[in-house]
Amino acid sequence: MTPVISLDSLTKHYKSGKIVTEVLKEITFSVFPGELVAIMGPSGAGKSTLLYILGCLARPTSGVYQLDGVAVGDLSDEGLSRLRNTKLGFVFQSFHLIPQYTALENVLLPTVYRKGGKKEKKRESLRAKDILDMVGLGERFHYLPGELSGGQKQRVAIARALMNDPEVILADEPTGNLDSKQSDEIVRLLKELNGRGRTIVLVTHDPEVGQQARRLITIRDGKIYSDAPCS
Repeated sequence: MTPVISLDSLTKHYKSGKIVTEVLKEITFSVFPGELVAIMGPSGAGKSTLLYILGCLARPTSGVYQLDGVAVGDLSDEGLSRLRNTKLGFVFQSFHLIPQYTALENVLLPTVYRKGGKKEKKRESLRAKDILDMVGLGERFHYLPGELSGGQKQRVAIARALMNDPEVILADEPTGNLDSKQSDEIVRLLKELNGRGRTIVLVTHDPEVGQQARRLITIRDGKIYSDAPCS
């Protein structure tokens, strides 16, 4: 099976004057279609930087990153943006919902700049409603974020991430702002999506969340400390 994500000797350095800070050091691993992978590590280990690189939001200093067979390092900024918008869906700890937009309007955000007539817009709206229904918000299309719980906001964010039918969902601390009950609900939803064949890579600081994945990669001091299936 061909990996959807492949990293080979990936490094990331930041330079300030003569001081060079190594954030990621010789990171090598692959993620295959249908995997649910958690990335864990202490604060400052480099896990969020790694996720930004996986999301084409930052470039590595050296090494090779291939996303669905495409060498990311060879792409222009425009090419990166196109790849990001077609292959990846993002879920963030802070939801990043527009407060004056309804749940439906937030889910439709990835389609705003697409060309298309009334029929296409209607089709997209129906798809957004179907996805909201799938994540358990079928009766809250027209609710504003301020009228939703934290768990419901994250469900809207997950629905938005699914709107472009991405190859991979990248989730950065998706349960970080939720209580234990809401956290369990979001983890269960991510596992359901994974069970339907969706590839998911998530960063978490919570060992209980990490153990819910099929595979756990632990990073310490910018290096992979362990990479093993979850029991």
